[in-house]
Amino acid sequence: MPYVFIGVGQCGGAIIDAAFYDEVMFKIAVPIAINSATLDLQTLKNLGREHWVGMSRDRGFIPGTMHGFEHFVSGGYGKNRARAEEDALRFRENLKEVIVERTRVGEGDSGVGVPVAFVAFALGGGTGSGAGPVVAGVLKEMGVPVIAVVVLPATHEGGLTAKNSVESLNLLIENVDSVILVDNQKLAHAESAESLFQRYNEYVARSIRDILIGTAIERVDPSRYEGYAPVIDLKDMIAATSFSFGKRTRHGFAALGRASERTRNFLHYIFPFGGHREIDVISLLYRSFMKLTVAELRPEHAEKNLVLLRIPPVYLTKRGRINTSMAKQVMEEHSRLGETHFGVALTKRNLATATVLLTYRPNQISRLRTLSQLASQYKDISLRVLEEYEKDFLESEAEA
Repeated sequence: MPYVFIGVGQCGGAIIDAAFYDEVMFKIAVPIAINSATLDLQTLKNLGREHWVGMSRDRGFIPGTMHGFEHFVSGGYGKNRARAEEDALRFRENLKEVIVERTRVGEGDSGVGVPVAFVAFALGGGTGSGAGPVVAGVLKEMGVPVIAVVVLPATHEGGLTAKNSVESLNLLIENVDSVILVDNQKLAHAESAESLFQRYNEYVARSIRDILIGTAIERVDPSRYEGYAPVIDLKDMIAATSFSFGKRTRHGFAALGRASERTRNFLHYIFPFGGHREIDVISLLYRSFMKLTVAELRPEHAEKNLVLLRIPPVYLTKRGRINTSMAKQVMEEHSRLGETHFGVALTKRNLATATVLLTYRPNQISRLRTLSQLASQYKDISLRVLEEYEKDFLESEAEA
């Protein structure tokens, strides 16, 4: 069975849509775009109506191919997160039926055959922040591991978006296995920030797409190559973004980073001769650290991490070998727990990429503390994980 990608709301739909720019994705994953506004769905470039699910206040979750779809899915929720959550819960069984039908999960609620589901949405708005945690809860109930890709609002977006974010995260954390953070604060000081959101969504989608394609299609057979050519999968992705406390497991909060470098110059596309360039994989890793999706993070403070190198096969041969062992050592040095999940994938493209996930405890992420403080000014609320995780870590260290 394929993987499942569900985008909820305008931002989540944009990220999922960008992920399916590469047609290979349709061979390994099922996309679903859920929205309460038809106009938002119509902006999607790669996902047609067959992949739309409308969120109607009267009829619940309906397919994009339904006659009169535009009439029933028109209003949107603005920033009314509570109303979106209320409607999603009211039509929860309907939502479950839609997901089962789209993913062809099979009989019953076992979720057999769906290895992992990605759920993407913005935390500060209405539809995504309200319905996103409900979608994750339905998948979790079906036995499907869930990786949430959530977008933090920038500080200047105000107290209401912070309140929505904290409330949404408090609901989400019980229903996911991993959380990947994307931070609009990274664009807060840029001129014409609005015009950069599409490129930012594409960057996030490309990073996730690299990991999925690299682990599902471009897997290395280590026996065919000398040296160090390890293989990872999405189970490693979940392990790299979660913590174990005895018999209890808690997800961490991870930031994405990606850097790329052409392995041949542009002239090669005109004159088909010439070898591959030398690739400095260590430099590639450090450049990916500089492009993390969360502001104010220090790579060396990460508790654990994952990296996937996608490289042409020549770089695993004696003629063009890169130092994968040294690259793994660099990643271990950027893990306070000494845990890195290091993988190599082979690509036919003339491009070398390093995609990293660095995982942190909530209290290490200043942006989460800032959002919690902003939300408390708007309403008496706080982000629960800021206190809960530290208690678990202290108890674990005491037992050790």
